[in-house]
Amino acid sequence: MDRLARRGLPHPERCPLCDQAAETIDHFLILCVFTREFWFRFLSQVSLQSLSPQPTDLSFFDWWDRVSSATSDIILQGINSLIILGAWTVWTHRNRCVFDGAAPDIVRALIIAGEERKLWSMAGARGISLLNAPHSES
Repeated sequence: MDRLARRGLPHPERCPLCDQAAETIDHFLILCVFTREFWFRFLSQVSLQSLSPQPTDLSFFDWWDRVSSATSDIILQGINSLIILGAWTVWTHRNRCVFDGAAPDIVRALIIAGEERKLWSMAGARGISLLNAPHSES
């Protein structure tokens, strides 16, 4: 949002996903109610919902560090790949809302993230194939 404003380009004054606060990187990635639901449901797809951002997590990087510290070595690479994929999915969804006028759609974001997770696994993304996906929750 700040970069768009500095360049004189149209930009939302509030978070385009929840319309509740000014958009900061931490708000956008873990504090936004849309994003919190996304992380919970996305990580639920691989039975890791307990690692989703908690109300005490105020910084994306601190949350990621907490998750990494709480994860065994065998799935650490997989969870890191999922966090990168999840953040990318939310970012591209946000851009569709800002630049294409799309409405926030948690189900659509989860479908895209699930499809990408499968593609990343097939392409050999580190550790994603070690994460068992018992179901695809939308």
